[in-house]
Amino acid sequence: MLRPRTFNSGVTALLIATAALVAPHAAIAQAWPSKPIRLVVPYTAGGSSDFVARLMAQKLTEGLGQPVTVDNKPGVAGIVGIEIVAKSPPDGYTLALIGMTTHAANPSLYKTLPYDAVKDFAPISVAIVSPLVLVVNPGVPANTVQELIAYAKANPGKVNFGSAGVGNTLHLAGELFKSSAGIDIVHIPYKGASAAVNDLLGGRIQMMIDVVQTPLPHIQAGKLRPLGVTGTARIAQLPQVPTVAESGLPGFNFATWIGIAAPAGTPKAVVDRVHSEMVKALAMPDVKEAFAKQGMETAPSASPETFAQQIKAEQERIAALVKSAGIQPE
Repeated sequence: MLRPRTFNSGVTALLIATAALVAPHAAIAQAWPSKPIRLVVPYTAGGSSDFVARLMAQKLTEGLGQPVTVDNKPGVAGIVGIEIVAKSPPDGYTLALIGMTTHAANPSLYKTLPYDAVKDFAPISVAIVSPLVLVVNPGVPANTVQELIAYAKANPGKVNFGSAGVGNTLHLAGELFKSSAGIDIVHIPYKGASAAVNDLLGGRIQMMIDVVQTPLPHIQAGKLRPLGVTGTARIAQLPQVPTVAESGLPGFNFATWIGIAAPAGTPKAVVDRVHSEMVKALAMPDVKEAFAKQGMETAPSASPETFAQQIKAEQERIAALVKSAGIQPE
């Protein structure tokens, strides 16, 4: 006759304790979302980041069945808004729109931050990548990237490039071009990209690397000359413009990116659900088209873990660039 099996009391206690730890998280994930979700955007309304946030919020609202509202909290290169999310409860009801500046560049540009860009967040997925375009004033005697490099080498220190400020992604793109091409060009920081473009149009600076949307109307009007795209492929708005890499600087790649993250400690089931809904949304033709018109490409992460790895790799790459450019942390 077979005897019924008995469990060791220690094993039973361990199973009960484990269940007690897992149950709250499972309950949160199962019930989530049961109320509106806030997507904090660390920039002002109307910009490219805000555009990404509002389109993603619309699609996540449809996919999750609860309103996802955009909350603009600008200030100090995105630090103000990002800090809010870092210190929010990890319950899935506060998300952050993050990007190259907030999570890859700022850790190297500021001596101290009120948050840890890696430890205080649970990355979910990249939404888009946005290659930049190198443009020059028509008065510059260069119709190609190689001609610009040759001109800069013949006139060291006399070619100025503008950006939206010290340490801004546009500045970092210019520094990468400078070091990759081995040329001596001078950075002129402005308080915004629009101010830099105005001086580029007026000939007070000679070149700039900018997001496509800003100089595009001036390119179409013949007031600025595009020489190269900084990503790995040509873009729909400027199909005739080659990449910088295919123009004589093999391997050159600098594209900004925007994604979504949650506070660290957010239940994995919640993170995975948002990731799944983002992947679905970013595959929709209307979403792809809307972003393409803004010079952006949808680029969902394979998993939250791969996005986390990308952020760490980007931090290392930007740190090396900041050091080589001699940019001093504030």
